[in-house]
Amino acid sequence: MINITDQIMFNLGNLDKENLRITYQTATGKILQKGSDDGAVFTKELYFDDKIRVYQGVHEQIKRAMTLNDSVDSTLANVKEELDIIKNSMLKTLNAGMQPSDKLAVATQIEGIKENFFTWANTSINNEYIFAGSNSTKQPFVKDANGKISYVGDNVLKQVPVEPNSYRDRGVTGFDAFMYTSDSAKVGEPLEFLASERIVDNDGNTWAFPESSGVGEKLDFFATDTITDNNGTTWTLNALDSKLEDGNGASLDLIKLNGGYQFKSNLSDGFQDGLGVSVTSFNATSASAPALEIRQYDRYGNLTGQVLAVTEIDNGDGIVDGGDDTGLLEPKYRTANVSDPALILESKHNIFNDLDDIITTLNGKSLSDGVTPIEEAEQNDIIRSMLDKMTATFDAVNIAHSKVGSRNKIIQDASVNISAKITNFNILSLENGQINYAKVAMEAKALEMTYTAMYSTIAKMNNLNLVNFLK
Repeated sequence: MINITDQIMFNLGNLDKENLRITYQTATGKILQKGSDDGAVFTKELYFDDKIRVYQGVHEQIKRAMTLNDSVDSTLANVKEELDIIKNSMLKTLNAGMQPSDKLAVATQIEGIKENFFTWANTSINNEYIFAGSNSTKQPFVKDANGKISYVGDNVLKQVPVEPNSYRDRGVTGFDAFMYTSDSAKVGEPLEFLASERIVDNDGNTWAFPESSGVGEKLDFFATDTITDNNGTTWTLNALDSKLEDGNGASLDLIKLNGGYQFKSNLSDGFQDGLGVSVTSFNATSASAPALEIRQYDRYGNLTGQVLAVTEIDNGDGIVDGGDDTGLLEPKYRTANVSDPALILESKHNIFNDLDDIITTLNGKSLSDGVTPIEEAEQNDIIRSMLDKMTATFDAVNIAHSKVGSRNKIIQDASVNISAKITNFNILSLENGQINYAKVAMEAKALEMTYTAMYSTIAKMNNLNLVNFLK
């Protein structure tokens, strides 16, 4: 009798477990309550959930990239509209009936457009500058005390994942959006460039004269360079090539980098030399001067060790200047012939400099000093030449705009593709882990009948006593 009772209780316990399973599945629609319920189903569920999370993460990044690209697209559209206004206004100033006061009004209008460009060039979306390049937290265009605007970003495009471990470029940099190519050179050719222009190559590297650095920055230099600080103190390499020393006890730690050196840490605010004098900047001067050279910096601003000899262009008048048709007395240089067959150099001209020249000219001032008055004939000649530069500017912005459109289309297509994959994996996950309601209903009915039979048996056993047996 005891054995029968134990067996009945054991069977009731199993029925209760089965009831819990059926109740859970009916309430949630899921097969598994615990992973141990079915190892094969659970493994597939983990796989599908992982895929869904990965693709949802990719999709979120794509949506942010699309927002940024849309902002770039609208900004460049605005820039092109304003460039058309500038060109039309410049053409009007060439009419015979235009008075100096009318030209001053146009200069004021273009000054306002220039400020719009400066604001748009520093557009930020979600605390990310859209034209900055790799370091999107740093303002890409800065204005000095004289109002000159320069680009301090780099030539590296941010990328967005379109699939796990697959990336595409997004947006454009300041080089594309607010600069145009003034000259280019391939193997066997020299490159000519103005002092204010930036030089880039086909691999995204930049080329520049020996650099200077200030607080919060590092200095790259060669062993042959002369390193001086803002106080005129010369710093030299120690015997171990591990530090720069000023001879008075102060030193800076270095790391070796591609045949050159770099400060190990950014120059800190409050740094002092060995005599306790504050140092705010360092400058590297080529030891080969006056035989100048430009140096290649990789896409992230580090020396690569490649150099190219440079000479200043003398126009034959004894004055080394830009020699361009605006009369702007800006130093101009020519490199040695490019020797690397794979290398293509381009000099990038900042459109803000052209706008400054246009404004100065319309104000009736000389570009050589910004003060000396000029004759109307010279003024008109300069404006005509600047119209060509505005055309080059518009073409560059238009190309950048088309690149953004192409990149945005790729990212939009990727968004559709990723959305479809998320949907498919969700369906597969449901199909893998979802109950068969008809099957569960049948199991529930069978369980109900088993319970009924079990309790009927228990009721009859309660009547199995000696008196009833004797009856």
